[in-house]
Amino acid sequence: MEYIFSFGSRNSAFRFADAVAAAGGKTRMVNAPIRTGSGCSLAVACADYSLCRDVLGRGHYAYLRTVYSFDGRDYTQIFDINPNNAYDA
Repeated sequence: MEYIFSFGSRNSAFRFADAVAAAGGKTRMVNAPIRTGSGCSLAVACADYSLCRDVLGRGHYAYLRTVYSFDGRDYTQIFDINPNNAYDA
C-alpha cells in the first residue's frame, strides 16, 4: 500500500518530502491523482503512513490538500482539507 499526500504548493510538497526523508522515510515525488479531483498539483508518495502522520504533526503544512491510499489500482481518499469531507484515518 502506498499513500499519496497532495499539496497545493510545490514548496510544501518538497519540504514535506525532505522532512520525511530526514525522519528515515523513503518518498518520491508524483503528480497528484487527477482523476480524483485534485487537479494537477504535486504530491508525495510514501509507504509509511505512520511516519508521515508524525512528520505532519511536527510541521506546519498549510498547503496539504488531500491524502489518498493507493493499492496499485484504486485510490481511496482518507483525508481532505475540506472539513465537510474529512476522512482522517
